[in-house]
Amino acid sequence: MAESEQKHIPPQNIAPERLMLLVTVVQKGKGTFFSDYLQTFEANLQVCVVGTGTAQTDLIEFLGLKDNKRSIIFSIVREELLDKIMEALEERFRTINRNTGIAFAVPLSSVIGKLSYGFLSNDLRVI
Repeated sequence: MAESEQKHIPPQNIAPERLMLLVTVVQKGKGTFFSDYLQTFEANLQVCVVGTGTAQTDLIEFLGLKDNKRSIIFSIVREELLDKIMEALEERFRTINRNTGIAFAVPLSSVIGKLSYGFLSNDLRVI
């Protein structure tokens, strides 16, 4: 087929959304609550672990904290939802967690496999 005879075919695939690893640190015992809350933002994969901070005892007492044990939640979220998630977490930290939670996100550079990506991004077209 000559170049002049070729039809323009629009691309079938839409560029995938970038994924982020969201790390949320909250008081020990609040991990399940925040994990369930993050799931409402289509976070299909979450891992919650207990961590121990490295702050000295006198600093913990000065800040009015009970101890240095924390629940740490690792969630995979879509970049397009990140601002909305961070605003919602900030509100929850103020009202429920007495301003003791923190959250930050790191971009994921690659995900192997179409099905893995579809699950992690909650993209039903791929699953």
